[in-house]
Amino acid sequence: MQRKILTLLLAVIMLFGTITVPVKPVEAASGTNNVEKVIEALEIMDTDQGNSTNPAAKVTRAQYAQMLVNMSALKDQTSAKSNVSLFKDVTKKYWAAGYIQTAINQGWMSGYMNGTFKPSQSITLIEAVNGVLKLLGYTNSDFTGNISAAEMALYESKDLDKNITKTQKQALTRKDCTNLFYNTLTAKTKDGKIYAETLGYTVDSKGEMDYLSLVNSNLEGPILVDNDWKTQIPFFLGNATFYKDGTLGTLNDIQENDVVYYSEDLKSVWAYDNKVTGSIQSILPNRLAPTSVKLGGKEYTLGSNDMSVAFSSLGKVDEGDVVTLILGKDDTVVDVLGIDEYNVTVTGIVINHGEHVITNENDELVSTNYVTIVDASGNEYEQDYDIKAYNFTEGDIVRVTYTGGIASVTRYQSGSVSFGNNAFSSDGKKLGNDELAANVKILDYCDGSYVTVNASRLANISLGGHTVYYYEKNSSGDISKLILSNVTGDVYKYGILTEIGDSSADSTNYGYNIDGTTGTASGDYYDTEIGPKGFILDDDDSTKIEDMVDLTKVKVKSLGVNTVQDSTQKYQLADQVAVFFHDAGKYTTSTLSDVSNLKKYKLTAYYDKTMSAGGRIRVIVAENID
Repeated sequence: MQRKILTLLLAVIMLFGTITVPVKPVEAASGTNNVEKVIEALEIMDTDQGNSTNPAAKVTRAQYAQMLVNMSALKDQTSAKSNVSLFKDVTKKYWAAGYIQTAINQGWMSGYMNGTFKPSQSITLIEAVNGVLKLLGYTNSDFTGNISAAEMALYESKDLDKNITKTQKQALTRKDCTNLFYNTLTAKTKDGKIYAETLGYTVDSKGEMDYLSLVNSNLEGPILVDNDWKTQIPFFLGNATFYKDGTLGTLNDIQENDVVYYSEDLKSVWAYDNKVTGSIQSILPNRLAPTSVKLGGKEYTLGSNDMSVAFSSLGKVDEGDVVTLILGKDDTVVDVLGIDEYNVTVTGIVINHGEHVITNENDELVSTNYVTIVDASGNEYEQDYDIKAYNFTEGDIVRVTYTGGIASVTRYQSGSVSFGNNAFSSDGKKLGNDELAANVKILDYCDGSYVTVNASRLANISLGGHTVYYYEKNSSGDISKLILSNVTGDVYKYGILTEIGDSSADSTNYGYNIDGTTGTASGDYYDTEIGPKGFILDDDDSTKIEDMVDLTKVKVKSLGVNTVQDSTQKYQLADQVAVFFHDAGKYTTSTLSDVSNLKKYKLTAYYDKTMSAGGRIRVIVAENID
C-alpha cells in the first residue's frame, strides 16, 4: 500500500447512513407513522387467519383474542390449538381456539350468556378496552358501580384514546386497534410501570417507543457484499424486502462493497453505501492491539478481528496511508481498501474556507489555505489547496480527486440544468424525465447550512430556476447525486421569535425559542413581528442569525395523521413540526397529541411556502378556547 503523506486535512462527519433509518421511509411519506411501524415490527396485528392491509377493515373477536396474546408476555407460549371446545361456536379445531382459550383464562375477554363467543363478530370499543386494561393489571374489583362506565373513564384518563374516535359500542377497525395497542404499550400499568418495559422493550424520554431501536435489536450483520454474500442470508431473497441507504429498493440496487444487514423475522435486507476516504492519521491505541483509527480528525471503531489485524503490525495498513474505509450503519469499520483499489472523486459545495497551520511532508509547520466542502451524502471534507490557483468562496462547487494517493482540487463548472418539466413525480422517484437511483444521495443547501433529503420528501415538488447546484448520473443513466438550493426549507430551524431587541448600525438583537431552547442572537434587521419564524443560525456561533423567514398562518379546522386542514385545503405536516402552547404572551413547547382536542384548543398552523414548492406546516400554536 502506498505511503504518500498528503498536505491535507480530511475532516469527515457522516450525517447520512450512520444510523439505521426507518424501515419503510417511502411508506412514511404516504401516511405510515411511528405508531404503525412499531406495531408492525412487534407483529401485534398479525393473526393466523392472515392480515388485511386495509386499515379500515373491522377486527373480529377471534382476531382480537390473538392480538391480545401478541400484546402479552404469553405470546411465545400460546398455541392456536386447544384440547377442548370452549363454546358452541368455537370448537377445539377452530383456527383461534388456543388464543381464545388464553384470552378467557386470563380474563381479557368473555363469552356470552347463551354459551357462544361470536368469534366472527366485530370487536367493540368497550370489549377492546376491557382487554387492554386487564393487560395493564386491572381487575373488575378495581371498579365500582357501572364497570363499563368506570373502564371507559380510566381508558380516557390514561390517554388510551389517543387518535381513536369510536364510542363505547362501535366496532373497531385495524387502525383503531393499532392506536389502542400502541397507547397501551406506552401507558403505565396498575403498578406504575410502563407496559412496554414489562415486556422488555424501551421507551424514550418522551414516553414513546423508538421504532429504530426495535429494528436495530433484531438485525444481523454486517456482511460485506462480494460474490458470495447471498449465501450468508438465511432466507429466500426472492420474497425479501430490500432497502438501500434507507430507501425501498430491489436486490439489484445492492452493489459490490456495500454493507448488508438483515432481519430474518422481517425477511428484510438493509444495504448501506457508506464510505470515507482520506489519510490515516493515527492507529489507536497502538499497532500491537488496535481498536480504532483516526481519519480526518474523526475516530472510527474497528468492527471485527479481521480489521484489527489489518491495522496491526501484522497488517498492511499504516499511518499516512490513503485509504477508503467501508463503514457499517453504526460507523464501525467493516473493510478497508487501498487507494489503488478504490480511486475516489468527491464533488461538493463549499461551506467554509480559510487558512490554518499544518505539518508538511518534511515535518515542518507551514501555513496553507483550506476549503471545507459537503457532498450529496452529507459528508464534510476539509481540503488544503493552493490559493494561487483558485480562490474559493462559500457556495462554490468543488471537486476533489484522489489519484495514486495524491489529492487535487478544482472548481467544478456546471452549465444550465433542465430536467423536462423540472418537477418530481408523485412518488419522488423521477425528476422530469430522469429516473432517480434507488440509493440517490440528495443534499439541500442554504446559507452555509444543509440537510440530507430522502427522495420521497421531494414528491410533487416543482423546481424553480437555479435550484440545482449539481447532479451526477450513474452508469444506468439514473440521477445518483443531487445538490439543491433550499428546495425543501428543511435547512431552517422553526420556532418562535420571542423578542426584537436593540439595533445598531450593523445588527439587531433577537430572542428565540427553538425546540424549547431559548436564546438570543444578532443579525440583520428584519421588518417582522414576534411569533413563529424559520431561523438559520450560524453553525459555529449560535448567537448569530444567518437568515430568518416569516411563515404563513392558517386556522386549523381538523387534524389528520400527517396533515391539518383549514376550511378549503389540507396541508402536510413537517416531520418535526414544532408545537407550542400560547397563553398570556408566553410560548411553551408541547406535543400535537396533547393539544389535538379541537373542542378545547384553538390551533393555528404556520407553513413556510406552498406545498407544491416543498412547503410544510412548520409550527402549530395552541390556545385555550375561551
